[in-house]
Amino acid sequence: MDRFNASSAIAGSIHANVILQGVLGNAGWAYYSLGDYEKALVSFQQAEIQAKNLGATDNEILWLQSAGLSLYRLGDLKQAQSYYEEALRAADASHDAARKAVTDTSLGQLLLQLGQLDAAKARVDEALKTAQQIGDKASELDALFLQGQIAARTSNGADTERIFSQVYRDAAGTPSLKWETENAFADLYASRHDVRQAGLWYRRAIKTFETQRSSVQDEELRLPFFANGDELYRDYADFLIASHRSDEALQFLDGARARTLKEGLGESVQATQVQPETPSHTARRLNAVILFYSLGPQKSYLWAIDRNGTHLFVLPPEAEITARVKSYQADVLKSHDPLREGNSEAQWLYATLVAPAQALIPKESRVFVVTSGSLNDFNMEMLLKPGQSGSQEGAHYWIEDVSLSMASSIQLLSRLAPDKERTANKLLLIGDPVATGEGYPPLSNAASEVESVERYFPPGDRTILTQSAAVPVAYVDSHPEQYSYIHFVAHGTASSLRPLDSAIVLSPPHADPDNFKLYARDVIHRPLHARLVTISACYGSGLRNYDGEGLVGLSWAFLRAGAHQVIGAVWEVNDSSTPQLMEQMYHGLAEGEQPDQALHAAKLSMLHSQGVFRKPLYWAAFQLYTGS
Repeated sequence: MDRFNASSAIAGSIHANVILQGVLGNAGWAYYSLGDYEKALVSFQQAEIQAKNLGATDNEILWLQSAGLSLYRLGDLKQAQSYYEEALRAADASHDAARKAVTDTSLGQLLLQLGQLDAAKARVDEALKTAQQIGDKASELDALFLQGQIAARTSNGADTERIFSQVYRDAAGTPSLKWETENAFADLYASRHDVRQAGLWYRRAIKTFETQRSSVQDEELRLPFFANGDELYRDYADFLIASHRSDEALQFLDGARARTLKEGLGESVQATQVQPETPSHTARRLNAVILFYSLGPQKSYLWAIDRNGTHLFVLPPEAEITARVKSYQADVLKSHDPLREGNSEAQWLYATLVAPAQALIPKESRVFVVTSGSLNDFNMEMLLKPGQSGSQEGAHYWIEDVSLSMASSIQLLSRLAPDKERTANKLLLIGDPVATGEGYPPLSNAASEVESVERYFPPGDRTILTQSAAVPVAYVDSHPEQYSYIHFVAHGTASSLRPLDSAIVLSPPHADPDNFKLYARDVIHRPLHARLVTISACYGSGLRNYDGEGLVGLSWAFLRAGAHQVIGAVWEVNDSSTPQLMEQMYHGLAEGEQPDQALHAAKLSMLHSQGVFRKPLYWAAFQLYTGS
């Protein structure tokens, strides 16, 4: 990737467009192999434009088909089909048999996903015939594997096993095809109720995948890799649940959560590790209920864990939940009043996501939520719980019943030490920066937020860096590892394509006026011991969801650096309401409340107000993320 990026920069600067289109496309393949389908799609689309302008038809077809693959993996089947069909038209017009075989196979896979078995079979038969005629072994192998998948759906006979065995013999040099074939064998044996063989092949597939993942050393490149194996983990979990081993499925899925974060915290996690405990032991020790979600294409799961045990509930497919989440969140961001309007999506989401486990969550419970998919950037506190007997009278937001925190995994939560009083509650506050004049206007209420926070700490226990002193290098120079509380009051930016480019916008240094951002990628390299980091800025939680990892941005970076808890925003925050929220929260902390209790009480004070700040737009933006 380093070489591709360097080549791309040089080729672009000297208008070497032939080289540029090749580099962009090859970078796309590297990103695709790493599971970063968003970046891959951008690279393929840019390469396709370059190839089209150059008249390089064969490469134009290749990058069209490759962009279609990325869209397919991102779940946009309609757009993927459009790309495949355009690539096929171009391949037919130019009599490019090799490109046609590859694209026919890709389109056949998509048609199989849509359940159009006859159309999928026609495509793959054509692809296999073409690949064999031109001697393209790689394309032949891909087509043969798809033929086996179709056979598995239409017949459970020996022919399916024969096809998979043939692919498996030749797939040794292609790890992704190897683990896909191993997983296909596992699915086949599971459909035959051969539990021993199915379990064996599922574990083989996961071992092959994990061997490849471990070969990726760069932390940022490793973040998206789990997308390659998400289906393997989901299929094995489904198998375990069907085998009445739901607790084992939970342990297995949880072990895959926040892998990059756990690996980054490896030394500190090992140093503080206690005896392994079951999820219910963790819930009992923390006096809490844990809700663990796993969203999937056919069905989703909720494990609710309390002090007495673990309970499994089956939920609707991910697409149905995601559509409701997006619809409700869009209403909130339009400053609607869901409680007064009786928002139906908020009620459906509560009935679906929480109500099945409602009996396990008494009023005033402490709840830790391990989320999945679209739930990662959604605040469940604003779900609407109905009144008695399901009536509208007495309906209220779920936040009025529980104190909610987000957890990366139960495994990390099990290492969460009880929060003890610290002898030195020192504050590092950086904010109210000088406006850069680059789209970041002055924050008119930043100074008042600084004043309201700092007054809860004695002068000798606080370091306040504002205006021209609030420059990025000041964060490192202040030795942030010595502080119990770190608070930022500034603009924030979040990047979806490069989440570690998310940044806190500070003052431009005199000597280097272009260097005014504290980036997430820089934060992770400075170890912290802070009890609480608060990012009082827009999009502090980030914009990018990684399969298995969750939302990655500034909040993740501070957890990765070692912060025990982080408060970040999942959307754009209001400059007028936020200082009030923070003042209330620090008042609670000063009174001895835990961070989750203090933030909870501060939100309730806004919710119970009579003004516009009662709406979730103003109090639900901030989430509390628990580290370890």
